[in-house]
Amino acid sequence: MDPKKRIVVRLVGGLGNQLFQYAAGRYLADKKGVDLILDERYVTRKHCVSGLLIGEFSVRMDYLPESLSDMFSEVKLKLSRAVRRQVRPTFNVYHETDFTYDPHLSDQKAGVMLVGFWQSEKYFFGHDILRKDLVLKTELPVPAQDLVDRMGQGNSVAIHVRRGDYLSDSKTLAKHGVCSENYYREALKLIRNKVIDPQFFVFSDDAEWVKSNFDIANVVFVSDFGFAAEQDLVLISRCKHQIIANSSFSWWGAWLNDNKEKTVIAPTPWFDDSLFPDNDLIPPSWDKVPKN
Repeated sequence: MDPKKRIVVRLVGGLGNQLFQYAAGRYLADKKGVDLILDERYVTRKHCVSGLLIGEFSVRMDYLPESLSDMFSEVKLKLSRAVRRQVRPTFNVYHETDFTYDPHLSDQKAGVMLVGFWQSEKYFFGHDILRKDLVLKTELPVPAQDLVDRMGQGNSVAIHVRRGDYLSDSKTLAKHGVCSENYYREALKLIRNKVIDPQFFVFSDDAEWVKSNFDIANVVFVSDFGFAAEQDLVLISRCKHQIIANSSFSWWGAWLNDNKEKTVIAPTPWFDDSLFPDNDLIPPSWDKVPKN
């Protein structure tokens, strides 16, 4: 395999992160007319909780073969200058330097390895073929298909509440923060003003917190079904509207919703850490509600 005829993308993080990384790499590979290779080593190691989830979708890519894996054995998330000089003659590594949109990514030539999160639709805006890539390889189980039917019959609204891993780790909490009870109350108020007779579908890693703090009529707790993560994401996208958490997981659920009249409510600031602005992360057509 000639590395100069490929775009390589390093995968890190959970499903939402992997989707952002795939989308940025897929756009660039299609633009250059070359193949896309995913370096999955950082999501298949034993300490990685999420694992390789992008492969559950009908994505157009190959995984990093051993020949290239050996080439990148010295390429870590934070490369020293010496290592960069060592690998540059064979393969260029392009790093995300901050969290805002980087217009220079689209100028990279074939033979580049992308290392970053690339969390903005600006990296793939208008590349609608992505929606064909991001469908599951296998059919949803029957209970999930029944929910899809219910979602299509009324004004369905997905509510994503993410708390568990954001609260259990102090470093994660300091960076991301967690959406407050007030955020969801204000988002529900806004949805009820915009959507006639909404039916709510809750997706959460802490459904008991939702049940204890909110009295929501006409609600289905999808979390109680125990579907796989990628199936939950697809179900979020099948709702006609979304209230999302500060999570790339529900970001993608909302983005993949093809309802042209959808209302999406997102929290701001997305991160508690001011070093990570959200001005390029939340699409301009989405409504923003204060997170705290």
